[in-house]
Amino acid sequence: MEFSILFMVVSVLLLLERVPRLRCEALPLVRRYAGTDMIYLLSSGILLSLAARDLAGRLLAPERGFAASLPLYAGAFVLFDAGAYVSHRLLHRVGALWALHKVHHSSRSLDWLATFRGHILEHGIRQLFSPVLLIAAGVPLTVVGPTAALHAAWAAFVHSNLAPRLRWLDPICITPRLHRLHHVAATCDRNFGTVFSAWDRLSGTLLTDTAAGSGGPLGVPGQIDTYPQTWGAQLVEPLRELLRPPPALIRRNAGAPGRRPLHG
Repeated sequence: MEFSILFMVVSVLLLLERVPRLRCEALPLVRRYAGTDMIYLLSSGILLSLAARDLAGRLLAPERGFAASLPLYAGAFVLFDAGAYVSHRLLHRVGALWALHKVHHSSRSLDWLATFRGHILEHGIRQLFSPVLLIAAGVPLTVVGPTAALHAAWAAFVHSNLAPRLRWLDPICITPRLHRLHHVAATCDRNFGTVFSAWDRLSGTLLTDTAAGSGGPLGVPGQIDTYPQTWGAQLVEPLRELLRPPPALIRRNAGAPGRRPLHG
């Protein structure tokens, strides 16, 4: 069921992104580095997500969970989105986690496929804050699966290369217009939510003024043109960044006198 939900939504987005008057920018069907994002979709977006839920279901799920019902689906969806918001804020606030999250922000253009670009370690962290916690709380996998699929479908929608006129929805939900502001380098510290805008409103991080980031380039702040774009390079770049000595240490070492050569 969950794959059919996601496949249906992605298929619709793919078709709508081909309509010139509906999209934000003119992108080819197979844009540059689409192969990179396809690897992320297959490896982290699908395989890792399924493996994490299966493992959590085996290790954490109690023998008797809640009975599936409409209120449970609704509650699970809200809690799933709350967990996604918390993990997203941490990915921006903690230096080591931001090094991982830069991979997601490295996309220079947004479309449905860019949704899934993200370091495998980041995807693992996100799994802990949403589906795994729900499973541990006793929510059955038959509820968690569709909930995760619906959440991923909305995430694909807000990342899409579409410009729907949905300002009336801003007080309730994150829309493509609002999430695009999060990917603008100058305003990437705003609009952390995926589905509900209430989390950002309560935290004071909601930005609805498109003019604030209008025309700004998308990408990693300070590394828009230099951050690597291929899957292999992005896999190791966060580790290289974490192991790289701080700039102050580099400057101090650069100014230190070198050893005198030995003379025979």
